[in-house]
Amino acid sequence: MKLIKYSILCILALSCNLLNASTSASLDSVQFEYCGQARRVSLMSDLLYADEDTARYTDHNRTVKMHRDSDGCFRVTVPPVSPGMYTYCFKVDGHRIPDPNNNDTAWQKLHKWNIYTESGSYMADLCLPPAQWGQVVHTQWYSHKEKQYRRVDIYIPHSLLSSFQREPGGVVPCPVLYLLHGINGYESSWAERGRAIHIMENMIARGECKPAILVMPDCNLRTRADQPSHYSIGNNILHYPRLRCEHKLDHAISNLIDMIDSTYNVQPLCSIAGFSDGARIAANIANLRPDRVSTVGLFSPVINAAQLPKEGNHTYFAIYVGKRDMFYKNGRRFHRRLDKRGCNHNYVELSGGHTWRIWRECLANFLLKEK
Repeated sequence: MKLIKYSILCILALSCNLLNASTSASLDSVQFEYCGQARRVSLMSDLLYADEDTARYTDHNRTVKMHRDSDGCFRVTVPPVSPGMYTYCFKVDGHRIPDPNNNDTAWQKLHKWNIYTESGSYMADLCLPPAQWGQVVHTQWYSHKEKQYRRVDIYIPHSLLSSFQREPGGVVPCPVLYLLHGINGYESSWAERGRAIHIMENMIARGECKPAILVMPDCNLRTRADQPSHYSIGNNILHYPRLRCEHKLDHAISNLIDMIDSTYNVQPLCSIAGFSDGARIAANIANLRPDRVSTVGLFSPVINAAQLPKEGNHTYFAIYVGKRDMFYKNGRRFHRRLDKRGCNHNYVELSGGHTWRIWRECLANFLLKEK
């Protein structure tokens, strides 16, 4: 049994062993414990779903009551779970409390969640901390059409740290991959929930992909410089149709591409990928900047004929959709339209829905293609 312990003393014990992809592991149950002052405590987690992929990725409201034992601590045991990455927090007397001793966290809307990874499968092991880390740069770029600054996280892989800055001389230009989130994310979503850094560094270590600079921008339709990006998510969802017309995110990302080109020593062509509405933006950018974008990854795309490549655009498209995804038909229809036009592309159907578990798998597949 694996024990997750939360108390006044802030004790956390996790048993996570790295396994090879081919190794089968017996599944352990997970016990959560809260020893603070409280009248009632519940566990909130997607561990409580029989199958995470049947739930929408915004849904984290499953709870289970924790029972007080004779020593005064509250405990609950979660049945064995499949290998994968999960989120959790405690609800103490009606208030959400993330585990302060677990620094592995992610924002979802206005709430912070702790992350727990059950190893034992290829994808789960890619989500474990890599042996070597690079550098994350938190910065901004200016969107000219919107007349405002936007946030962006830039990750330099460990193997590129010595050559990523623009310098005179014979430094080899670095490849760049732009990762765009959907309407329920912010600039750190791909690093936190998407595990983009973990996945790429682990795949580099295995010799499964080449290192690339990861550029992860804020793609919220409306954002404010004086607030964290995740504060804007709810408003974006409520007023999405109107905001979508007011904010030209493809032009904003085009400005970001120019900023990256002028700051870092990068290759003349880049790749871009996005999930959900981020896929729509990625396809639009490919049409706006065919001079810079060579490959586009469309994960669970919210996409239609307006995003088809224009004449003269020879971008390669890699489409990944879950068979239970609410936008499954969108991706399949776009694939058929590309087929009809004779466009260079690949189409892959995965088992799952509109969830982060699928998008992490999409990213691993896309990085493998980029090898």
